[in-house]
Amino acid sequence: MATTAALKVSVDNIILGKGFLEAAREFKMQTPGKSALILGGTGEVGREVIKHLLASDAFDRVTVFTRRPIDITGTNSDKVVQKTVDFENIAQLESDFAGHTHAFSCLGASRWKNGSDGFYKVDHDYMLNAATACKKVQVENYSICSTKGADKTSRFLYTRAKGEVDDEVMSMGFAHASVYRPGMIECDRVDARPLERIFSYLLPVVKLVFPKSAAVSSSTIAWSMVFDALKPSETSKSVIFENSDMMNRFEKNQ
Repeated sequence: MATTAALKVSVDNIILGKGFLEAAREFKMQTPGKSALILGGTGEVGREVIKHLLASDAFDRVTVFTRRPIDITGTNSDKVVQKTVDFENIAQLESDFAGHTHAFSCLGASRWKNGSDGFYKVDHDYMLNAATACKKVQVENYSICSTKGADKTSRFLYTRAKGEVDDEVMSMGFAHASVYRPGMIECDRVDARPLERIFSYLLPVVKLVFPKSAAVSSSTIAWSMVFDALKPSETSKSVIFENSDMMNRFEKNQ
């Protein structure tokens, strides 16, 4: 019986930029002993978050919750702990999440592969179970990769589910919560969905008209999520970053 090859993540050639490196140094000096957990570590954005967390050298421990093991190599890979997760076992979630200060949620399911019910269970129920457990064990900073157009009043299931979760998490009372709403995620996706393939052909033209709102790379999303954790807003506990916000912050801090 054939086995599935492990995903590979190499913490090399990450473009962090001067602003990011300065934020990482200050964070580590002023708040030592922090630890991060990642949900959805096998996804396109999740893998990039792993890379940026390790490259930052700002966290003492990085726990990756995955569907299957990841072969992680390179800078600070010895800091990684990998665990499987049962999103329906709240007590176990609380036990596994306890002791972490920062959480990065990149969890997501394909409606095309999982159907409407399967999609909603992962992108709504599991997301909220995880966030609730994190709040219970006093995680300080919670970050979510959501989607452009997320709105709890949307008539479309995808954007409605995302909007419901965004609103719930931002009202939970985390010391800091941030939501990232990318347009099309640019990455080397192996299992691209049909609509994603179609849109990828049109993307170069769309970006000429909407250069900073149509799409953003998975690496830039991860950069933004980790940068905000290192240097959170001093004026707001809950922040939403749209596609252009992520691109502008990345460019500004190079």
